[in-house]
Amino acid sequence: MINPAYALNAYKQTQVETTTNPMELIVMLYDGAMESLDKAAAAMMMKELPVKIKYIDKGLAIIEELLNSLNAEAGGEIALQLEDLYFYMIKEITLANISNDPEKIRHIIVLLKELREAWVHIRNTL
Repeated sequence: MINPAYALNAYKQTQVETTTNPMELIVMLYDGAMESLDKAAAAMMMKELPVKIKYIDKGLAIIEELLNSLNAEAGGEIALQLEDLYFYMIKEITLANISNDPEKIRHIIVLLKELREAWVHIRNTL
């Protein structure tokens, strides 16, 4: 019998490998960050430290990937504003992790959702 988590992970990996549209990859990164941070916030509420750490680390890694993918030359002022926002998110997630504050995490999820919606809009208008 196939492990559902393994099957889902394999599906997501295949989806990433077969996606050629960079905007689609960005949207997928936002989805992954929101999902991970939502699980981290839930783990905070349940006082499940190992689970919280796992998903905080995953969410931070995804935001760091978004940060590393910025191109200041091509993106200009928008790229610089995104850079500031990503650094803010990293700082707030770190503080939320230290203080076990799921509301800080939920605030970051709201920001990520707004950014995701903007990228979806841009993707759909091209």
